[in-house]
Amino acid sequence: MEPTILIVKANSMNSLDEIIALVREAGFYPKEVINIRKVDNACFLTPGKITKLKYLIEGNSIKKICVYAELKPRQVTCLVKELKVDVIDKVMLILTIFQQHAGSKEALLQIEMARLRHELPLIRDWIRRVKMGELPGFLSMGRYAVDVYYKHVKKRITRIDKELEELRARRAIEREKRRSAGYTHIAIVGYTNAGKTTLFNALTNLSKPTGNEMFTTLSSKSYAIKLCNTSFVLIDTIGFIKDIPVGIIESFKAVLEEVSNADIIFLVVDGSKSLDNLFIEINTSIDILRDVGALGKPIFVIVNKIDLINNSNVNEYIKSIESHIKKYIDSLVDVIPLSALKKLNIDMVKDSLCRYVQKTNIFNS
Repeated sequence: MEPTILIVKANSMNSLDEIIALVREAGFYPKEVINIRKVDNACFLTPGKITKLKYLIEGNSIKKICVYAELKPRQVTCLVKELKVDVIDKVMLILTIFQQHAGSKEALLQIEMARLRHELPLIRDWIRRVKMGELPGFLSMGRYAVDVYYKHVKKRITRIDKELEELRARRAIEREKRRSAGYTHIAIVGYTNAGKTTLFNALTNLSKPTGNEMFTTLSSKSYAIKLCNTSFVLIDTIGFIKDIPVGIIESFKAVLEEVSNADIIFLVVDGSKSLDNLFIEINTSIDILRDVGALGKPIFVIVNKIDLINNSNVNEYIKSIESHIKKYIDSLVDVIPLSALKKLNIDMVKDSLCRYVQKTNIFNS
C-alpha cells in the first residue's frame, strides 16, 4: 500500500474506522491522521496545518495526501501548490475504489463520467491560474495543452452521457417488458458490505461475486424467481455510503433508477454492528431512498449476519431496529433476522414476502 496522510474533519471523526477502511480499500496506508476543526476557504487547511503537513510529508516521503471532504477546485490547486504532492479528495477516493471493482462497460462509463465531471472545474481553475501566471501548467502541461485537454474532456463527457442515456433507455425497455409479463420488481438495497449480493445469491441460488471489499457491486444484476405463484425479478444494486457525493449519485443514475422503479424494497442491514453504528447506516440508507423517490414503497428490512449476534439478544436487537425504523418509514412491512451466507431464516424472508403479496393481492400474476 502507498503511504499517505489522511485529513478528516472533526464532524466526521465518529466514522473514522469506516474512513480508514475506505482509504485502505483504495490502496493507501494512512501513516498519520490529521483532525481539523477549522476549514480555510482558500486552501482548505489553515496555514498552521499546512506547515505541520509539510513536515509530515517530508519526514514520511509522502507522494499523495487524502482529504476526506469534497474540495473546491481552488482548494485542490492551493494544496498542490503549497505541498508539492498529489491531492485526493473524497470523490476521487471513492472513484478509485469503484475503478478497482468495475466489471462492466456501464460501470466503467459511469466512473469515467464522475471523474471527468469532478475534474472539469479543477481544469478550469488551473487554466485561470496559468493565464494569470500563478502556475506553470496543468500537470506540467503548457497553456495551449491545458486548453486542448479541457476541450477534450468536455467532448468526452458529451459522448459518455449519450452512451449512458442509451443504456438507461435500454434498461427501461427491458424493465417495462418484464412488468408487462407480470413480474414484480424487488430492489435489494443497503449500506456497502451489508450482504446484499449474498442475499441475492441465497434467493436465486446463483454465485455472483461477493467479498469483504466495499462496493463489490457497481452494476445492477437482475434475476427472475417464482414464489407463491408470483413472478419476481430480484435486482442487486450498488451499496450506499454515508454522505456520498452528489456527483457520484448523479453518475450512477441508471443503477439507482432500478431502485426508484422497483415495486418492493429489500433493505439489507449489517446485524453484526453495534446499534449506534447500525442506526447511522440505516439513516443513510433511508436518506438515499428518499432522494431517489423510493421511500414510500413497501420495505422489508433484512437484518443480515445474525449468526454473529449472541442468540439471547437477537429478539431484543430486532425490536430495537424495528422501533428505530418506524420513526422514519411508514411503509415498513417486516423486519427479518437472517444469515444470508448460511441461509439461516431464508424461508422467513420468502414467507414474509408471500404473506404480503397474498394480503395485498396487487402483485399476483
